[in-house]
Formats: sequence, structure tokens, C-alpha cells
Amino acid sequence: MKLRYFIPIVVAFVAMFTSCSSDDEAIYLNNIRLSTSFVSLSVDGTPTEIKLKAKSDWQFEKVYQVAKKDAEGKTVKGDDGKTVYISQETPEWLTVSPLSGSAGDDITLKFSAGPAEGRSASLKLSCGGQIQEIDVIQGIAKVQTATCAEVIAGADSKTYRVTGVVTAIANTTYGNWYMDDGTGEIYIYGTLDKSGKDGQNNSIAAWGIEVGDEITVEGPKTTYNGTVELVNVTVLNINKSLIKVEEVSSTEPIASEGGEVTVKLSVKGNGFSVDIPEEAKSWLVMSGLSSDAVTFRALPNEGDYRKAVITFTTSDGKKNYTAETTIAQAAKPNAPGSEALPFTVAEAIAKCKEIGSTASDQMYFAKGIISSIKEVSTSYGNATFNISDDGQDVNFVTCYRAYSVGGEKFAAEDEIGVGDEVVICGKLMNYVAKDGTETPEFAQGCYIVTLKKGNAAGSLTKPFTPAEANAFCMALGEGNTTEDDYYVKGKIIEITDKNQFGTQYGNCTFYISEDGTDNGESFYVYRTLYLGNQKYSDASWLLPKAGDEVIICGKLTLYKDKNGNLIPETSQNNTYIYSLNGKTE
Repeated sequence: MKLRYFIPIVVAFVAMFTSCSSDDEAIYLNNIRLSTSFVSLSVDGTPTEIKLKAKSDWQFEKVYQVAKKDAEGKTVKGDDGKTVYISQETPEWLTVSPLSGSAGDDITLKFSAGPAEGRSASLKLSCGGQIQEIDVIQGIAKVQTATCAEVIAGADSKTYRVTGVVTAIANTTYGNWYMDDGTGEIYIYGTLDKSGKDGQNNSIAAWGIEVGDEITVEGPKTTYNGTVELVNVTVLNINKSLIKVEEVSSTEPIASEGGEVTVKLSVKGNGFSVDIPEEAKSWLVMSGLSSDAVTFRALPNEGDYRKAVITFTTSDGKKNYTAETTIAQAAKPNAPGSEALPFTVAEAIAKCKEIGSTASDQMYFAKGIISSIKEVSTSYGNATFNISDDGQDVNFVTCYRAYSVGGEKFAAEDEIGVGDEVVICGKLMNYVAKDGTETPEFAQGCYIVTLKKGNAAGSLTKPFTPAEANAFCMALGEGNTTEDDYYVKGKIIEITDKNQFGTQYGNCTFYISEDGTDNGESFYVYRTLYLGNQKYSDASWLLPKAGDEVIICGKLTLYKDKNGNLIPETSQNNTYIYSLNGKTE
């Protein structure tokens, strides 16, 4: 909620009327008479009463706009990025009773609120075609000069004035950024522009705010999910940094194979120093240095996406000034969570817990079955639903306000259903609600990469039989391979020692049929990977054998051998054993 601060010079309290003298009639409207049109509430919000005399039915007009909030209490944004507003009789912090009534004399209106300082509202009461405004104030905004540590320890709703350095800019449209003064870090959630309006006109650019600037701001404190925020701050002073990142040769992550990126600086201080975080020194080094540029080289990455925040520092002899940039490196192409090797839901849950309550920088992929659907909104074009490994609504990941296939908006509510198999792409996080409840989730903006309807042949809930898989592959045509993954269920006929899993190649080859016998309707599983879509690399792992029931997942193909024979089979190293006698790991 936007707070308006002002100091009233005079608050007039008009004596309540007891008659209809000509003097009273010169002061009040014909249909509405109030004992006062100014209501002053104490800081603790103790109820205040005024008297109303109405000649006909009356009501407070629904003209006060407040921001719409979601279930977690966060402001709802529309597709255009702007706040969604709703109307109500009074602002959400103010209680007025009653809000409407019939004609009568000496009607009592009661005003109350929770404890706070410096709030105001202008209400409109209508009666018989006439409108009477009522101004309500609560306390006087008192500004406390404080350090970030004092703000963190201080009370919510209190207004603070703080000076600190911009450490990161989270959103330029609304003016969201981080401030640190050496005693702690706080989040600035909304920056008023130079006219005093909220920062929907890119207040960051209007003020020229950059990382490293020392800024003095003023605004009320709130705490959201454990994050201390100053909301819709007023900028009082900006002391520009003497060092600034002017250009980065590439904003894309460095390739997993390794590579270089050059950061060009503007330095007005006495030289500069470069700080690479200790945890990044094993893979990121300086390979070039000049008076206004630094080149960094990343070593080959055999694992997950990684990043480092590089700090550049200069001084004027009295004070240090800093600037920062982030250098990232892509994960190995077939690393777990990549498009080639999407997480299982269980793996995604573990990754969410590892990442924590702030959304990851990296986009991850996960594969699962829709276990429940909270909402499909055709107005906003997104949906919120859960996915799990087995379709049961336990051990799930929530896909929060996800878009449809390919990032398109949902056009119909029946585009997805419980039981559908999906691959999701987006940023992961372990969301923590106000009551402390933790929910592994794909953050808002995630999208469906592939969708297979739950009742479709070849889905996990309706896998192909070996005979159906053969017919499906034959229909593909010679040499063609499916783009999507399919499931085939059967029992292993035989695995020879030569084709058994081994640590050299990590795959296995065998035939399956419905009953495990060579009945003439078998399907060829060629060089499939192990459980969890991984190569067999540990001799202690369980080996499949004849008679075991398996579900194979992956891409299917119609192969033509050197003799011209067409063979329906799985695509080499593009399938894996999804389950072995019911076990998936």
C-alpha cells in the first residue's frame, strides 16, 4: 500500500450541531451533516467517533483503490507488469463502521486502525445525490535516521532514513535494489520518481542509479518472507561512485568448454583493485589487465551452472567506492537438470532445497506427471499446478504461474489435465510462506517444454505394449526418430553377457515381450541407459535379468540395417530404464 506523508498545520474540530439554525445550514450540506469532516486517529489506532445526520439513505462510495494481493500477501501484477487494483469503501488499513445506512439523526460513525504513523485517507460519503468528503489521518510521520542494522532490528511500518551503497539492482521498472552500509543489507522495494510518484516509469534510469552509488533514502519498513524492505522510498541524495562497469564483452554465460570475457571500467579514483570470490578462484582467473579493463578466463566446467560476483574497488583517499559485475558459466550440456537430461521430480526437490528461497539464476528442466491443478487462468495466460514422479499429489514440485507449451499463454482451461506428462523449464526455488511452510517450486515465468496427455498411447499412464511399440515405429518411416519421449512396458526375454550393463559403455541391450517369452512379438531395446537416465558406472548396482518387468522411456526409431531390414527399436543412448520391477531408483 502506498503511504502518503504530511504534517497537518491545523486540524479543526467543529462542535456537534444540536439544531437546524441558519448558521449550521451555512456550514453543512442540505442532505448530509457531520460533526466534523476531519478524523484524527492516534498512533495506536484507538477508535474515534463522529456524528452523522442524513436526510435519506447514505453510503461510503467505493472509490478507494488498493492493490490486489495473492494468497501470500504479495502484490499482484497484470500481464503488462502493472499493479492490479480493486475498489473498496475504505483503505485496507482503516476500519469504518457502519459503511451505509438509512436516514436518521445522530448516527454514530466509528473509525479505527492498527498501530502506525503518518497514514492518511480521503473518503467520500454520498446521500441524496450529494457528496461529503472526510479526511482521515493517523499520527504524524516520524523519520528515524538509522543504519541498515538498526532498520533490520527495528519495527515494521516505521519510517527510516538510511544511507548506503547500491550492491545490486533487481528491477529497473519499479526501482527495486539492494543497499548495504557495512552494518547489513536491506532490500529497497519500489523507488519513487522525481515527481514523488511510484517508480513505474523506470525510476532507476530517471535517478541514474547504478551499482556502487552511495544513496540516502527514506521510507517505511516492512518484512516479507524474512526479507527486510523499505517500500516506495524517496531518494534524498546520490553520491555517484568513482568506479563503474561500462561494458562487458558478453552478457551470455561463458560456454562450458571455457572461454574469456572482458570487463571495461570507468575509473575516476586512484587506480582499482579486483576481488574474485574465494569459492570461484578454482575456475575463474584474471588473464589480462589494463588501466581500464580486466579480462577473465573460465576453465572447462564439468558440472552445474556457476557464477561469481566480481567486485572492483577504487578510492579518493578518504572513501572507497565499488562496482560489481557477475560472470557466469554454462553447465555441461548433458548435466543433470539440462534439457538433454531433465531432473526427475525427486531430483528437482533436492535442488530446490539446495538453492534456497531465492530463485536460481539458471534455468532448469524437470520431467513429471501433473498431480493436481490449482488454477488455469485464461485472463493471465498462466497456470499453477503440481508435478510428481508417479502422479500422486505427494512429493511434488509446484509450477507457479507457468506458461503453456513453448512459453505461449494458456488459451483454454483444458489444455492440461491431471495425469498429463510434462517437461518444465524455469528457475527453481524453495519457496517459504509466511507461516514457514516450504514448497519446492518452479518460479513464476516457467513454461511447459513438452506435453503428453495422460490418456495418450505411449504415456507413462498408458505405456506401449511391445506390439504397439513395433507398430508405432513402423509408422514413423525408415530412418526417422521421435522428437518426444515415449514409454514401453514389457518383460525382459534374455540379456547376454555381451549386451549386459557394463561400466565401459554404461548401457544395455535386450528384447522385451508382454510375458517375457519369445512369442514372436518382441520389441528391441537397443543400448538403453540405467535407472534415472544415467550411465551404468557402479558394479554394485542392481542388474536387470530375464523375466524382470521394465518400463523403458525415451525416443523410438525405425532403423534400417546393412541387409535392408527395418527394425523398430529404441534410439541408441536416448532411452533409459524408467522402472525395474516397479523401482525407479
